[in-house]
Amino acid sequence: MPHSGLSKTHLVLFCLVLVFNLQAARAAVDGVGLATELRELVVDGNVLLAAMQRTTLTAADMAGELASVEADTRTYRTRIITLHSMLVATDGTISVTGGQLASLQSLAAVSAALAEANRSIASQIRGLAPVVSATTLDSSLATVLRLSDDIGLMANRILEMADKILVMADNIGLMADRIIATQVIQSNNLALVLEANLQTQTNAITLVQLFLGSSSTSCCSVW
Repeated sequence: MPHSGLSKTHLVLFCLVLVFNLQAARAAVDGVGLATELRELVVDGNVLLAAMQRTTLTAADMAGELASVEADTRTYRTRIITLHSMLVATDGTISVTGGQLASLQSLAAVSAALAEANRSIASQIRGLAPVVSATTLDSSLATVLRLSDDIGLMANRILEMADKILVMADNIGLMADRIIATQVIQSNNLALVLEANLQTQTNAITLVQLFLGSSSTSCCSVW
């Protein structure tokens, strides 16, 4: 009998934990405040974009400037991945709002602008290539290419979040026009990200060939 009582206790505890976890999963989107989180990502994305656009590299502190940009980008990327993971793990439905769709559109635009800003940074590196050491150039180009990867990853996760939110929508009929517009904007901005990243990578490879010479093999292996 004591053994049976202990088993029942364990079963009750297990059920309570299961219910709690299910409630947490259902509340994952609502609890975090999807609309609020998306708006904050747009605001912080624009802050990151402004910082990248203000970045002026110098031969004396190229590595330091790029390290700061990369650290900020990685922090922002982590936030996008966290929200993406939460959405992917969430079941149920939500009522999609115009504000949420507007934020998704803005996030897509931010990712495209980040890719363009990174391309501009790569152009600055190209201009400084003749007056910096091969080691600095190698490191700087590797950073720019990592930034390209990070921005491309963010753009993909933003698109996947939009798809997930649309799948979860319980009012798709009412928001059909806005949803279609969001999908078009997402696709167009992803294409812009891919184009800018490709150009950045092409420019980096050109610099490797022009300035790093015999170091190109080791540099390319880092990327």
